[in-house]
This record gives sequence, C-alpha cells and structure tokens, in this order.
Amino acid sequence: MQEITGPGKQMYLYDIYQLNKTAKMAGLLFLGTLLFLFLFKPFVVNEAELKYSYLFTCLVHAVSPAIIFIGYFRIVGYIKNEDLLNDRQLTFHLVFSLASVFLIIGVVSFLLRDLIYNNSDNWSLRYLWEEIRNTYLAGGLFSSYFLFANYYFRSQKNRKQEYSLQEIKENDTQVQPDVVFIKAHVKMDDFNFNPSAFLFARAEGNYIEITTRNNDGLKKELKRISLKQFELQISGIGNLIRCHRTYLINIRQVNHVTGNSQGYLLSFQGTADKIPVSRANLEIFDRLYLEKGMN
Repeated sequence: MQEITGPGKQMYLYDIYQLNKTAKMAGLLFLGTLLFLFLFKPFVVNEAELKYSYLFTCLVHAVSPAIIFIGYFRIVGYIKNEDLLNDRQLTFHLVFSLASVFLIIGVVSFLLRDLIYNNSDNWSLRYLWEEIRNTYLAGGLFSSYFLFANYYFRSQKNRKQEYSLQEIKENDTQVQPDVVFIKAHVKMDDFNFNPSAFLFARAEGNYIEITTRNNDGLKKELKRISLKQFELQISGIGNLIRCHRTYLINIRQVNHVTGNSQGYLLSFQGTADKIPVSRANLEIFDRLYLEKGMN
C-alpha cells in the first residue's frame, strides 16, 4: 500500500480528526439519551407491553439516534463548500439538518416498535405521530442544551486564547526580516512564517491551510492552529487581512477582483482558487486594495 505523504497526509489526518469528533458527539448523544430515558422515564411506557426489559428498550432508543447522527452528518449533512457560506446560511443548514435528523430518528423509532413492544396498534398513524413528536421534544431539549454549552465554552476558550496571545505578542513573538515565529496549539508544531511569500490561509477546523509562493511554485501546508490565533499573531503586518470568516489573505498578492456590493471573489497568480471577501469586510478591503494600487 502506498504511503500518504505531504499535504495529502495532513488532509487525511484532518479527515480522521473530523470523523473522531463526530464519533465523540454520537457517543455523548447515546449516553445522554440512555440516562435521560432510563432515569427520568419522560414518556409514558406500558411496561406490560415490553418484550424485553426497560433497560434494553432504552438501549435501543439510544443506539439508533447515535447511528443516525453519524450517518447523516458524515454523508447527507456534509457541505463541500462550507467555507463559502455566510453565518445565516450555516445557521439554516444546522437547523435543517437537526430537523431532518429528528424526523429520521422518529420514523426509525416507529419502525422498531415491533421489535420491542407487544401491541396490535404498533403500525398505526397514532404511534407514528407519537414517536416523531417525542423525538422532536427530546431532541429539541438536548440540542438547546448542547448548543448553549458549546457557545459558553467556546466564548470562555476564546477569552483565554486572546489573553494568552496578548502575552505572546508582548513577550514571545520573535520577528526577523521576512520571518515571523508562530506559536501553534502544541509547542512541537510551532513554525516560522514568511509574510512576503504568503498568499492566503483557509480555516480547516482547528487547523489552517496556508498557501505560499516559492521558487518551485505554490506550496500548501496544513498547520495545527486556529485562524483566529494565527490572525492575532500576524496582526502587526499591514498587508495581511481577514477577508472572510474562514480566509485571511496577503492583499499585495491579489491579482484580480470580481464581484459587487454583496461580496468579492479574489484571484491569485498561479492558482485557480477563488477567495471570497464577505460583505462585512468590503470596506477595509477596498481601502487597503486602493492603497496597494497607489504604492
């Protein structure tokens, strides 16, 4: 078997990271659903109708959502061009995906009734509606909790990162001619960065993909650092700006601009990649791009 090396290996490792992240979320969903059903018994269950123990019934109702969650978000829910979507589109995608997952879970729970219940009305519309309704009620509760918790812990993490990076900028950042020292999430991943050779960086979860130009052409590298952390450490370099939620560019390397007041698409020499400029960043981009043309 041929070994994967270079950027291909880095992207492969990133895909593994995303798969592990989805699996962990599914594991939390399974555990949370199992405990919720077994400890609180939120829905009326006639235990005389159960073919097996109540614990086994809870296991069935906890396993199926976890499997459906992994299947949906790894296959149906995958967005190829997520980095080109704005916040409103991403919010719509999340709400639509959750609503779809809840519907699938409700239908699957209905189809499993014959496995766990002795009831002549298992295939009735009444129980179909009941399973879908219960799924939306429980799913909405879990989703609200996890989204709130995710928002809270992310905001706390960002505050700590900003404080830490302020110390880095004041004490640890070593700037030499054409070279900036970048501190990554882990010390062994720290790297030197040449701003003059930099074209653009794209967010890839907790990684960024950096595109640079050298004597051999263009080079892409995956670095283990968030775009926010990277931006804070190179904030003193005027030509490097955040143009989009998931992109940071070297404005002096921009070769061509297309678009309108809703947003731009930027072209760079030597690559077919088109980098978006979001509407919120148009003003600062226009100002700096004009300064570039005057120099």
